[in-house]
This record gives sequence, structure tokens and C-alpha cells, in this order.
Amino acid sequence: MPLPNHGANPHKLYETLNLKQPAHVLDFSENCNPAGPPEAIRTGWNELLPAIARYPDPNGEPFRSAVAKFHGIDVSQLVLGNGAAEILSLVAERYRGKRAILVHPTFSEYEATLTAAGARITHVQAHEDDGFALPIDELKTVIKTADALYLCTPNNPTGVLPSRTDLIALIQHANAFSCDVVLDEAFMDWVDETLSFIPEIGNYPNVIVVRSMTKLYAIPGIRLGYAVAHPERIEGLKRLAPHWNVNAIAAQLGTICLSQSEYRKRAILQAAEERVKMTTFLTTNGCRVIDSAANYILFQPPAHRPAKEVFTELLKQGIVVRHTENFKGLDGRWLRIGLKSACDMDTLRTALTPILNETRSTLTFISGGVRSGKSAYAEQLVRTEATKTGGRLVYIASGTATDEEMAERIARHRVDRADDGWTTIEQPTHLEDVLPYLQPDDHILWDCVTTWLGNEAFEGWESGMPCILKPECMERKVATLLETIERIQGYTNQLVIVSNEVFDEPPKTEEITRTYTQLLGALHQELVAKADVAIEMDSGLAIVHKQRRMHG
Repeated sequence: MPLPNHGANPHKLYETLNLKQPAHVLDFSENCNPAGPPEAIRTGWNELLPAIARYPDPNGEPFRSAVAKFHGIDVSQLVLGNGAAEILSLVAERYRGKRAILVHPTFSEYEATLTAAGARITHVQAHEDDGFALPIDELKTVIKTADALYLCTPNNPTGVLPSRTDLIALIQHANAFSCDVVLDEAFMDWVDETLSFIPEIGNYPNVIVVRSMTKLYAIPGIRLGYAVAHPERIEGLKRLAPHWNVNAIAAQLGTICLSQSEYRKRAILQAAEERVKMTTFLTTNGCRVIDSAANYILFQPPAHRPAKEVFTELLKQGIVVRHTENFKGLDGRWLRIGLKSACDMDTLRTALTPILNETRSTLTFISGGVRSGKSAYAEQLVRTEATKTGGRLVYIASGTATDEEMAERIARHRVDRADDGWTTIEQPTHLEDVLPYLQPDDHILWDCVTTWLGNEAFEGWESGMPCILKPECMERKVATLLETIERIQGYTNQLVIVSNEVFDEPPKTEEITRTYTQLLGALHQELVAKADVAIEMDSGLAIVHKQRRMHG
């Protein structure tokens, strides 16, 4: 069952994962102001109640005039909505049946509303290697055939704020090709109003800026947002909106919120302080953190602690962070933290510390030619360590019985290992298939990499298109393998991996054989880089090529 697409829904999350929800939950998956709504709303609430008994102003007054004054614009440049979500739905209708560009990872409602409007979407991916910066050159190319470009500034979920130079360059380029630019500034009030694009609207008629009152003022239940654009575009959006789409209480509350300058300053200052503290903590503990301008942080845990495991371990403690399963390009490998009070952030750091620093098991990689003694040496190495902890001896055998002789050999070895105290996991199709069968005290020997690679590379051979011939097929399999090795290391006592030398036999001239040999060589290099100890066996002698000092 897929996880919820939005944060702020812990009950549904626990239900989906079939986990018991603790009595007390700290929710870092949503990113509203932890201070709660302004005090002026609490003290003035009784004065707002009479508005319930009469119809609201059809133009959303007094909120519309308050917004115009706040941004120094004319009311003709404004349309109000029942939250930014409604505004996005109205904007999407403008592009019904047209072409729109989305830059991922980004807020899921863009795609949801555009799809509902029948728009044709071009997906562009910002890359983690570039810190999720806007891929300007690619965007300039796809803009030429598009009707709209959606940009989240600062981005949700990365927190990245594009530079004004890049934005103007894209907007001007888009204007030359009659392409609108929709700027979602839902989190701009957490940054600096001087960085908003609203003051530039008069110079760029192809820009629509969407704003939300939800996050900074902590009023998600009220539903209040607005858009700023050229009056002609605003009139078109108004015609799409239902009558009285902003209720009387919301119009009053929004007006009160915009007058709270000291409240805004405190919120921005606190978020900045907590962002620095949390970023420092995460980087110190081996995480990768994206430079955020907003009130949330996107981070990737250390390689030996996959994000999904960190996510689940925190849930068990009643702490909810935002998963990234539904963000293209993040795919669950990252997590997002909404910044809360100093006390709550301390609680989160306390919970994260042992999770991020959980000791990895030692990884030993042993290679060598046929009959070099590597398997016997590996078995003794695992047995020696297991006697110290009393943990299980686990043998993972990748070999597949492709003929009677191989089947007989596997059966014989299974009996021998059972008599010798080993628990054997036979013939896993993929290494990740063994994960459910492992236990925390296990000492594991995986023999052998070459058999695994052969099985994976030539999967689909009968159909005439094995994986080794498909673009990026083996790259994906190797990436999954390396991730699985990290997961095994993070869960068990010891992992020893055995493989044959790349050149056990003279390489053949066929291209597919050369490709296989190159793949195995590259995989060996990956395993040596990852290993704490790397050994080459030669005639029964162990030659240690690498030995990383392990923390006791």
C-alpha cells in the first residue's frame, strides 16, 4: 500500500505501515510554524464570530485589500482562494489540454491538478549531484514548446531557492516563446519578502505567483491563499473560481495575520537558528544535507543506514519525518524534517543519534583464482568471529542448479554445511531476497559474486534480450546489490564476500564476454572500495591489500 502523498497525517501513516501508533507523536512531516497562530487571533476570536451569521464579501474583503497593501500592488492583480491548493487548481485549468513543464523533485499537487485538467506534462529532473539546482539549459530547451513552466521557490521538498538571475533568465526566455511561468512561493515568507517576485509582476506579464497563508501563520485548517499576476490573467482565474470561495472568518483572520510583523520576525529567526543547528548535527553524523532557505531540511542518511530504515525506527519512537517515496528523483532515499521548537528539535536529535551511529558489521572481500583456497579461508574467518559472539553461521549460496551435476553438488554441500553448524540460504535469485531470513547476530559468508553476476547478467537470455544487453539494466542491479550489502552490514555481525578473479580464463573475443568481464572488474572495484578488509588469495596464502582500522 503506498504511503500518504502529503505530510501531517501520522495516523494514516501508522495504519498504512501496520505499526502501532504511540500515545504521543511528534510530527516533523508537516512544516507549519511551531509557535501556533498569532496571539491576536486567540484574543480576538470572539469578535470574529458574528461574521458566521452573514455572507462573506464576494471579493474576500478585507483580506484582498490587506494583501494588496502588504505587497504594494493593486487589487486588480489579486485573486484569492480557499488555500493555495484551490489556487493551483484554478491555475491548472488555464492550461487544460496544453503543455506544462514540472521540475522534479517538487510539490505533488502541480502534477495532480494539471493531470485533472488534461494537461500534457513534460518532466525535467534536477539532480542531487548538483544540489538540486535548476537545470537551466534543459529548461530553456523544453520551454520552446510549452505553455507553462511551474517552479517552486523555495523548492518543496529541497528548500533550494533559485537565484534571481536564473529566474529572470528563464522568465524572459519563456516570454519569448509565449510560455507562462508559475512561481509557487508558499514558503517565501519564511525566507525574506524582499526576495519575492511579486514586486516584479508589472514587468513580466507571463508570471503568476502563488502564495499560501498556511505555513508561517500556522492556520492550515482555515484554508487561505492567493495569486498575483497581470490583471488580465487574474480576471481569467476569477471566472473559474466559485462564488464566495473565501469565507468570512478566513478573510478576517488573514487580515490579522498580515499585521503581525514581530510574529513573522520571531518565526523566521527561530527557523534560521534551528536550521543551522540541525544541519550541523546531520552533517556531523555522516548525513548529506541540501542547503535549504526554508523551514525544513532535506537530508540523506549515511549509506549504511538507508532512509527507509531511519524513517521506520523514528516512527517506532513516535517521531514522524517526511518520507520522499512520491518525489521523483528522491524515491524514498531522502527524508525531510520540518523545523519545530528548540525542545522538539532536541528530542529529534536525541532519537537520531543512536540510529545514525549504529555500528556497521565488518565487510571483508576475498578474491582469488579457482582452487586458491579462498572459500576455505573465508569459512574459517567467519567461524572464528562467530565463536566470539555465539552468533549464527550463515552461508549464502548464489549457485543455481542448471544441470544434474550442479544439483548434486549443491545438495552435497548443503548437507556438509548443515553438519558443520551452518544455516544455508540456497540459490537466492537476488541478494535482497535473503534479507527477511537474517538475524542481528548473524555472521555471513556470501559465495560467490561471479555466480551472482552471471545469473543477473544473463537473466532473460531465453527471450534473446539478456540484462547484459539492455541499457542501464546491470547498472540498476549492481546499485541494488550495493544497497543490499549496506543493509546487511547495518543489521548483522559480519559479512564476508568471496569472488573469483576477473581473469580466471583468457578473455574470449566475443563482445558479450568482454562486457561481462568488464562488469565483474568494475564490481570488484566497488566491493574493494566498500570493504573494511580486502584480501587476495594465492595458493592458500592470504595477501591483504586493504585493512581499515575498525572502531571498537
